[in-house]
Amino acid sequence: MSPSVAIVDDHFLFAEALAGAVREIGGHEVAGIAVTGAQAVSLCRERQPDIVLLDLHLPGYKGEELIARVRSAAPRAKVIIVTSDTTEASLARAMQAGASAYITKDRAIDDVVRALREAATQLGPREARPALTDRELEILRYLDRGRDPKAIAAELGLSVHTVRTHLQNAFEKLGARSQIEALSLARQRSLLR
Repeated sequence: MSPSVAIVDDHFLFAEALAGAVREIGGHEVAGIAVTGAQAVSLCRERQPDIVLLDLHLPGYKGEELIARVRSAAPRAKVIIVTSDTTEASLARAMQAGASAYITKDRAIDDVVRALREAATQLGPREARPALTDRELEILRYLDRGRDPKAIAAELGLSVHTVRTHLQNAFEKLGARSQIEALSLARQRSLLR
């Protein structure tokens, strides 16, 4: 059975564009579109989607509150945040509230498609990915604590080039194209604890 995807965004045209992308990739069905938080909770309760593409900021709701309500309404759903908010603080709050992934709207629709496929693989058997080395994990954890590559290099007695190489390798192994996406995926896989 194809994974079902609920789309929640207060910009209906953007939500429709996401629905079109979901239909085009195949292997997924659109469970419905909601433009308010109340509609999102109702849609999730009624349709029990496998995946929810959720805008972080909807009128009347804090993002983390809405994530909790959506997860309560559809407990097995993977929540993927699709937002224009690029702040680390919002990313951290969303992940702590239970989001599976965090994608910013300035990224290509390909990133949304990739996140959908990743979430779908979590619904079934896990696909094997190369494991991160201890050093790559260590550097990601420093990055997660707000350190930049220069500070990490000084702390670990490495060159900045070496730190950046480790980060690039970690990003590739995680399937991430940016720092924010790498940290989101690492949190999702419980690698930063």
